[in-house]
Amino acid sequence: MSDFTEFFEAIKQSVLQDEFVKLTLSKPLRKNEGFLNVYIRLLQVDGKEVYEFKYRYVKDTKFKQLSLKETLVELEKLLLETFRSGTLFTLSYDLLVMVSKKKSVSCRDTAPSFKNKLPEFSRGY
Repeated sequence: MSDFTEFFEAIKQSVLQDEFVKLTLSKPLRKNEGFLNVYIRLLQVDGKEVYEFKYRYVKDTKFKQLSLKETLVELEKLLLETFRSGTLFTLSYDLLVMVSKKKSVSCRDTAPSFKNKLPEFSRGY
C-alpha cells in the first residue's frame, strides 16, 4: 500500500488556508499511450468546491469534476498506475510527490512558483 498521507494533507491544508493554486500530474509511465499530463484546479460550482481535472492526451482533452474525497482517490490511482510525479502548487510552497517503480512515495517541497491564484473563469491553465 502506498503512503500519500503527507501529499494529501498538504492538499487539504492548502485549501483550508486558501493557498491552493493548482495541481499537476506528469511523467507518464507509458508515453506510447498518448497520455501527457493532468491539471487539477479548484472551482466553485453551484456554491460547492469541486476539483476540475483536465486530462491531456496527444490528440484529445477531457474534463471531469470531482469532490475532495473523489479527488484523493483519483490522485492515488493516477500516481500509482499512470504517472510518476505530481506537483501541488500553493502560494506558500510547491510540494513535489514522486512514485518510484517499486511504488515508494516521497515528497519534497520547494519555493512557490506562484504569487497569485489562477483566475477562475479561465480554462487556459
